[in-house]
Amino acid sequence: MILSEVLSGLFANAQAVGAQGVFQFVFHPEKALWVEVKDQTQVQTGHHPAADVTIELGEEDFAGVLAGTCDVEALFASGRLKIGGRMGLATLLPQIINSARRGVKATPEKRPPNQRYPAPERAADRLSVEQVPLLQVERRSRDSLFIDEFQSCYVPQGMPLIITDALGDWPLFNMSREESLVYFSEFQGITRHGDYAGKTFSSDRDFRSTSMADFVASLDKETVAGAPPPYMGNNAVPEPLLEQIRFPKYFSRSLYIKPRIWIGPKGTLTPLHRDDSDNLFAQVWGRKSFILAAPHHREALGTWSTSPKGGLEGCEVNPDAPDYDRFPRTRDVVFLRIVLEAGDLLFLPDGWFHQVESVSTSLSVNFWVNWGRGW
Repeated sequence: MILSEVLSGLFANAQAVGAQGVFQFVFHPEKALWVEVKDQTQVQTGHHPAADVTIELGEEDFAGVLAGTCDVEALFASGRLKIGGRMGLATLLPQIINSARRGVKATPEKRPPNQRYPAPERAADRLSVEQVPLLQVERRSRDSLFIDEFQSCYVPQGMPLIITDALGDWPLFNMSREESLVYFSEFQGITRHGDYAGKTFSSDRDFRSTSMADFVASLDKETVAGAPPPYMGNNAVPEPLLEQIRFPKYFSRSLYIKPRIWIGPKGTLTPLHRDDSDNLFAQVWGRKSFILAAPHHREALGTWSTSPKGGLEGCEVNPDAPDYDRFPRTRDVVFLRIVLEAGDLLFLPDGWFHQVESVSTSLSVNFWVNWGRGW
């Protein structure tokens, strides 16, 4: 494997996902190369004096990543891949790799980093506008909800639902925080700091590499007054921890995307946004509040996308303090407010807008479903 050629091909279209900067790869102390992604992509051997991101991993693991047999997030969680520098830029690495693996061709116009675009209409929007407005999210116990009822009455209609007492068979749910530290001790995650809520979906957010065990142990410490508390949000569940959770039986196991873990103290906030797939959100510790809005309110909420053809979607409107002068149609939006208790499982269909805040120290696991609603 000629590393310079491999890296040149890997980063040929990196600007298409908004990546710009210098990526330093260190395979061992005497073998290092760097890639500069700007107007032109260049690869050089050695150490760059001012790299934006430094990535350390073995050649064998790198070959596995390129072949699709090794997962970047799994290598990072286990410590076999180390990242330094601008973690926000580093979080684009999985997208760069997936783009190269799919053989995406270079585009004539490079996408500026963190550019916002109008959000396109989705099938969920068209489905939602034809329905009677939902005024309350139904709560059902797991024992009272059969799988075929869920799949026929809630999934096709894109109807949110809270399933209570849903995590009784999860080992992670049944152990104390102190007991769980044993399982977290060997893993690291990425934490968000500073104004991460104000920089939703931006690679400029202050990301840091953090020991999972140290972060969980620090959850009850006081944070700086007026500053958002650190948040370990949207990390892949490390492979060994999968034994401590249970995949919900409401969809085929093969349809689930790798589950994600969210850990943080009271006050962590994810602003109003929406996903592009159905989501089952499990509340393991503590409580979380959700503010929901139906998909067809896309324009009223000032929705924007990270990609011209639709990508991650955030909103200009703050549901806690709507600016009716800028967005007068927000007056017509029905905001639904719910609180998930420990043991609850929320079915959140694709396209539903949601703002999420930790009411107390919280650990959650979510499962995105890769089946699509046909848009």
